[in-house]
Amino acid sequence: MKLYYIATTRAVRPRWLLEEMGIPYELVRVTPEMSKKAEYQKLHPQLKVPVLVDESVDPVVTIFESAAICTYLTDKYPELEFAPPQNSPQRAYYYQWLFYATNTLEKPVEHFLFAALPKLPEKTIPEKVRFAISTQESLEWFNTVAEPLRNSLQNQDYLVGNRFTTADIVTGGVLLWAERLKMLNDSDVLSRYLSNLMERPGFKTADEDFYAAIPPQG
Repeated sequence: MKLYYIATTRAVRPRWLLEEMGIPYELVRVTPEMSKKAEYQKLHPQLKVPVLVDESVDPVVTIFESAAICTYLTDKYPELEFAPPQNSPQRAYYYQWLFYATNTLEKPVEHFLFAALPKLPEKTIPEKVRFAISTQESLEWFNTVAEPLRNSLQNQDYLVGNRFTTADIVTGGVLLWAERLKMLNDSDVLSRYLSNLMERPGFKTADEDFYAAIPPQG
């Protein structure tokens, strides 16, 4: 099992899950030079991370997209119980938050990121899309779409059945970006939720670079 990884990117999410699972894996730290090579494009068509290569199956699985990797790993090891059983009603809410995190919650955070760091490299999103809205507009958008999360977490520590699942890893991964960009305030229930997740040993190993300085934009 190989995970192609760059610190402080979406690749933290599957690494965090692998650490929580205790599954042996090889961490391949992708360098700018490596990501430009034709061999790497065979792993990821946009030359990005993460990529998971699972050589324990035949044919070998090579998969990109952080949420897809996390879902694949969760289903590969159901006995580890990082998702409710298939026949459980809670499985519906697991899917709900898993997709909400990547389809709805992440978009304003990503726009805030590009507005705050205009020189951040980006290979696929057109410039006029990246800079279409300001940080203030992105923050207002984020607070609107974060409200269902806040409501769900008012009286519980985790999103699904008050048990830690892969949905918390993917959602927490999005909120890590928001925290680093100072989009959360200390009184926000999401800050409490994220702080709880950040205390997990799996997270601490996976995101050792979380407090790395944001690169200067000069």
